[in-house]
Amino acid sequence: MVSSHPCSDRSLNPFCQSKRAAYELPDGAELIVGAVRTTFVCNNEGYYADIENNCQIFHVCHTAVHADGIAEMQQWSFMCGNQTVFNQFSFTCSSYEDAVPCGSSGDFFYLNDNLHAGPNVFFHNEQDVARAAAVTPGRPAQGQPPVARPPVGGRPPFRG
Repeated sequence: MVSSHPCSDRSLNPFCQSKRAAYELPDGAELIVGAVRTTFVCNNEGYYADIENNCQIFHVCHTAVHADGIAEMQQWSFMCGNQTVFNQFSFTCSSYEDAVPCGSSGDFFYLNDNLHAGPNVFFHNEQDVARAAAVTPGRPAQGQPPVARPPVGGRPPFRG
């Protein structure tokens, strides 16, 4: 059970990191991502695409148990490289056309449950693969140039 920790009220303990610490991204991240929205909160352990940031940011969530027995959900945030997004199906940064669409990422959050399922359990089953194939744009036909497809309503990929 996750309960309150002395660092949960940052104003009372100056030695605790700020809430923004989860979003300590590289300098200039806003040039690629745009205005970073910092509303994502970890509720469960795993790897999560940040849909509000067009999946260009992802979060690693982990429960830490302190020496006093109090559990605290910790969050680390990362930015995918230029012209890539976090693919919730493979837990990797990949090109737009190879990733499940950002808006569908939440439909694949359940895959985090497979991380601790054991050594004899496949990460994806046939239904998972079929679900991803049904929504993933895929690579263009051979001989066609790749076309970047940003999420609907999202920013086009940064081209530096």
